[in-house]
This record gives sequence, structure tokens and C-alpha cells, in this order.
Amino acid sequence: MRLPSPARIRALLYSPLPYEGRPLPIAERDPDPGLFGPGSITWEVLKEPLLVLGSGRGLLLQAAHPLVAQGAIEHSAYASDPFGRFQRTLAWVTVVAFGTTAEARAAVEQVNRIHHGLEGRLPAAHATPRVPAGTPYSALDPELLRWVFATLIDTLLVTHDALVGGLDEADRDRFVDEWRSVARMLHVPARLLWRDHGALRAYLERSISRRDVAPGPGSRLVARTILHPPLPSPALRPLWDLVAFTTVGLLPGEVRRSYGMPWSPAHDAAHCALRLWLRGVHPVLPRRLRISPVYDFAGARAAARLRASAA
Repeated sequence: MRLPSPARIRALLYSPLPYEGRPLPIAERDPDPGLFGPGSITWEVLKEPLLVLGSGRGLLLQAAHPLVAQGAIEHSAYASDPFGRFQRTLAWVTVVAFGTTAEARAAVEQVNRIHHGLEGRLPAAHATPRVPAGTPYSALDPELLRWVFATLIDTLLVTHDALVGGLDEADRDRFVDEWRSVARMLHVPARLLWRDHGALRAYLERSISRRDVAPGPGSRLVARTILHPPLPSPALRPLWDLVAFTTVGLLPGEVRRSYGMPWSPAHDAAHCALRLWLRGVHPVLPRRLRISPVYDFAGARAAARLRASAA
């Protein structure tokens, strides 16, 4: 993995962002705060456009579970349209966080409908010492749902801490608590959820250290596509390389090593420098790099300013 130069990083961050000029993923104008609303820690965290730089971390952690990876291989467009799948994942999180209650619930129900009937068995070529060939999987399996959801919440917090900063443990506890209702809507049993951020981190670290979750051949196949997808335009390659570099650096070291991803002390130093630089310059970055337009739209909607302007 190539080390990005400071000049390249600055040029990429100050260039137009991929979502600029595109329609927002939310559209309803009724003054509904949605599932979270103004004042929530969810809005405070997810208003940050820089989170996109680490968003692939969640996908790589999910795919580190051989059964989750196999589900992606057999039942998703991860190979034929990996960039589109990445964008749809980002849009889903955005709609759930900032959409009206109806928009958020519709997004969750769409995922639930997709999960029904999504099942199969792990082939011998993708077996691991802990997950043998023939092991059945289902997208409705509570333990798999739990792992996928945990990686999503953890990645949002880890990326915010690394690239933006400013959260304390009480904020992280609030974030975990706020997303508990979404987990239940996705049919993660309440008994499998976490009381606070510390419990969530302990679950992830235990799953990784015990090798309950460890990348297999299928995981590595998915990871290669996540990190090196065919892009709709060659102009996106430098930005994607920065996303991939940031993503890999945010992975737990044990997961990175299990994937066989090269990571030297030079990579580590460059990644640390990137994190420190972004946190340091964050207050003076252009507003488009600090505040998502979706956050502005949702705030205006919740305050009934959009209805007034439409009238």
C-alpha cells in the first residue's frame, strides 16, 4: 500500500467531494426530527464528511467473519458493483441518521426484506479452522446480525476519534445507546446488545482475540474488492487510495495481519501524521469538510424552515 504524500492529501481534501452536486439521500420536508434529531450525539458525530475516509473499515471488519463474507460473495453486488455498494451503504447510514422517521424506517425495512431468504453454506474453498466447510449461514442469524451492527457502530466512533476528535466516553455511551433502537429494528435481540461503549469494545476485542472472527479466503477475496474496486472514473482513484490507506490504518492490528495486509512502521507513522494533521486543521477546514449538507437539510427540516420556504 502506497504512502500518500502530504501534498497529495491536501490536494484531495480541497478538491470537489464525490457527493457535491448530487441529490441528497433524504427529501421529506415535514418537521420531523427522525429517529435521533437535533441535540443527539448521532447528529453531532455523523455531520462530519471526513468520516467517509474510514468508512471502509466497517466493511472489512464485517467481511472478517467468513460467513458474512460468504453472504456478500453469493448474495450481493460486491464484485459487480463494489463502488455502488459502498455508496449505498453510506446512503443507508445517512438516511437512518438524518431522515424523517418514515424515511429511516423505510430504509431499515428495505434491509430486513433483503435479509429474508439470504442464506447458504460455506464452501470448502473458503473454510477456516474455526468455521469448517458446510457451515450454514443466514442473514437472519442473531449472532451475525450482532457482529455486523457492532462493526458499524464501532467504525463510526473510531473514525470520528481518529480524524475529528472531541468525544468523551459519556458521548460514546450515548451514541451506543441511541443506536440501540435501530439494532432492535434490524432484529438484533436485546439480550445481545451492549449496555455502553465499553461493553461494545470488549465484545469486539474478545471476538477478534479468540479468533471467533478471523478472515478466511472468502474474506480476503471481498477485501481485495473493497480496497481496489473498479471505479466509475479514473479521477476517483487518488481519493480512493486515500480512503483505502485511512481504512487499513484504522483496522485493529490483529485483523490487519490476519488479512495479510502489508503495514510497516513507515505506514504507521504516516497514518499517525495524517490523523494528527486532520484533527489539528479541522477547525479551519472549509465548511463543506466539517458539516455535511444532509445535516443542514435535516436541521432546517426539524425546525420547520423547509416547510416555510416551500410555502
